[in-house]
Amino acid sequence: MIATDYAKALYQLQANARNLPALRALLKRRGHEKLLPRILSEYQKLALQEKRLQVHKKVTPEKERARILLELYRTLTHAAAEPQK
Repeated sequence: MIATDYAKALYQLQANARNLPALRALLKRRGHEKLLPRILSEYQKLALQEKRLQVHKKVTPEKERARILLELYRTLTHAAAEPQK
């Protein structure tokens, strides 16, 4: 849990090489230096999650076409399911 919190804080700061010595000093002061490998792996998970999120959010022509066809299908099936007056 602590390693995850450190990783989230680093990720929000968009950590660069200048921040790492300060992080190491902070971890040493607090007695959390052994968490460094876990913090790194949690940071990598956050970066990978962000990368995957960007890929899935990207609207491609194929996704847009599928969305339109699905919407049309739902409209047609809903209209056919309603009783005619």
